[in-house]
Amino acid sequence: MISAKVCYLLRMPETYKMHPQGLYFVTLTVVGGIDIFTRYEYCDLLVENLNYCIDHKRLRVYEYAIMPSQLYMVAGVEKGNLPKVLRDLKSYSAKQILRAIAEHPEESRKEWLLRLFQFFANRYQNNAEHHFWQFGNQPIDLDKVVKKEQLLPSPLDNLLKANIIEGPEHYVYCSAYPRQKVKLSTPDTVKDPE
Repeated sequence: MISAKVCYLLRMPETYKMHPQGLYFVTLTVVGGIDIFTRYEYCDLLVENLNYCIDHKRLRVYEYAIMPSQLYMVAGVEKGNLPKVLRDLKSYSAKQILRAIAEHPEESRKEWLLRLFQFFANRYQNNAEHHFWQFGNQPIDLDKVVKKEQLLPSPLDNLLKANIIEGPEHYVYCSAYPRQKVKLSTPDTVKDPE
């Protein structure tokens, strides 16, 4: 059984990289680039956690793509603080996914995965048994990108670059999939901060 002690906290510099009401292209990466999201069970847990944050923490997700070791999304918050919402998302999803790995009867990589997550906890944290998400969110402020007249990044671009699919509408764990499960916000729900 996995201990409840999991490293998920954001480092201090991360909290001032984002403006609370901004819209950002965010990347959440599993430590060591470990391919976790190759099983649908783990992807479904991440989707459930995204939907919980959408319903209860006012997270707004406009686009997303779950890659084997990363979650890309265009997101903001209706009210509140995006770094804190992402911290909570990382915290709870790490606990659930680590528990699912430990309890998955057909996970052939179970011992190896848990040993790697323990290695990263020993390397980066003193008081955690496992470390799942990398520190930081690699946020790109979309307002600054628009002001510089650059091409807006899209989570779906990463799917195409990785040659995982021919078209994003064929990938189950992205916002372009017709029956995707994340409760997406629409562009008309974006409100200008006053």
